Formats: sequence, structure tokens, C-alpha cells
Amino acid sequence: MDKNAKQAKAAKAKAEEAALNRILCWIVGGTVLWALTLLLNRYIVYYRVSEYSVHLAVLTAVKFLAVGGLVCAAAAGYWWKSLRAAGKKSALPGGLCLFLVGLSAVCFAAWLLYDIGLKISTYAVPAVVILALVAHLYQREFFLICCQSVLALLGAWLCGRGLGGGYAVACYAYVAVAAALCLLIALLCRKAQAGQGLVEWKGKSLRLFGKDANYALLYTGAAVALGVLIVSLFGVPTIVLYGAVAAWLLIMAVYYTVKLM
Repeated sequence: MDKNAKQAKAAKAKAEEAALNRILCWIVGGTVLWALTLLLNRYIVYYRVSEYSVHLAVLTAVKFLAVGGLVCAAAAGYWWKSLRAAGKKSALPGGLCLFLVGLSAVCFAAWLLYDIGLKISTYAVPAVVILALVAHLYQREFFLICCQSVLALLGAWLCGRGLGGGYAVACYAYVAVAAALCLLIALLCRKAQAGQGLVEWKGKSLRLFGKDANYALLYTGAAVALGVLIVSLFGVPTIVLYGAVAAWLLIMAVYYTVKLM
């Protein structure tokens, strides 16, 4: 084996190790945040009368963590930006910033939305971790399809529980925002298709998709997500919507897994 081949093999092994470390960080961070969500749910929503003092203490701590986590996340983001500007690479400040943003989001959800916020966090934290794993392991096309599907699933869940109660306005607002995001993703894909997988960003050409990307599936994914979001507003049983999205994701997972081989 010549010197160039050895260097290429070493570089590949280093890149694989870095990717594995990032995946492990996402799993560990997500597990910690999910455990925190369950703990907050226990002492904020399902506390016993004898635990009322603990309930009040946890509520106070949540407020401090929500604001403090956001401030610390901004500091970690500035640290990361400074290192990037100096030409240095470090995963610590970026990972710390993302974790603190997640911590702040969970605490704000518990503080401002109470039980519904904690319910959303219980599903949102694993969903974000799964999306991060998909982003590291699969093609960007599948990642975008998964993002649209998660938006649709959350919309179906919210509308199934909130339309008949006091959260109808929030449901309509979420569906409008989620639909706009799906349309933006579709427009981004159209722009990438026109540029053969390249998009312009700050005067630079960035490769978003490979030349063999299947844009029809990307547009279909946007259509499926939009369809689920819209019909969720008309009282369609959530189990039907869950099944439709799950079947679509399963088909796409098989397709893109085979494509990786």
C-alpha cells in the first residue's frame, strides 16, 4: 500500500470516527433531555399533594433554566463562531450550544405551555434525535422527507387533541406555519433541481443534492405532508393519518437504504 492510499485510509477512518462521535453525542444529549422532560412531567403535572413544595421548587428552577439556558446557548454559539473565524475546528461549542437550546426549549415549554408543552417535548425530543441520526446516516433527500413527515405527524397529533378543546387557534396557526415550511422545502428542492443539485448561498454554490437525486419523491413528500396537515383540520381520525405517514416513511426508508448499498 503506497503512502497516498494509507493517508486516504487514515482520513476515512478519522472521518468515520468523528461521525460516530457526533451520533453518540446526539443520542446522549437526547436521552438526557428526554429524561428531564419525564422528570418535569412527574413533578409539574402529576405531582402529589404532599409534593406541592417540590412542585413549586421545580417550577422556579424551570424558569431559571429556560432563561439561563438561552443565555448560555448564545455564549456557546459566540464561542463556536469565534473558533470558526480563527480557522479552528471544535465540536464542543457547537454541540454545547445545541444542547443548551434544547434544554431552554424544554423548560420554556414547561413554563409557558404547562402540560401540553411537556407532552409536545416528550415527542419532539426523540423526533429531533432521530432526524439528526437520519441527517448523519442517510441522503439529504430522505432527511428533508422525514422533516416534512414529522411536521405532518405533529400537526395530526395537535389537531386530534386541540381542535375540540381550547387550542383550536394554536392548531390552525401550527398547520399554517408547518404548511409554509413544507412549501419552502419544495421551493428549495425546485431551485436545487434547476441547478442540478446546487443552490446559491451568499454568492457561493453549495451542493444540496447529488446528481442522481429523485426530485419526484421530494415533491411527493411535500404533497403527502401538506395533505395530512390539511385533512387533519377536518376531523379525520388521527390513526388514519399516522398510518398514512408511517407507510410513506417506511417506503422511503427502504428506498433510500437500498440506494445506500
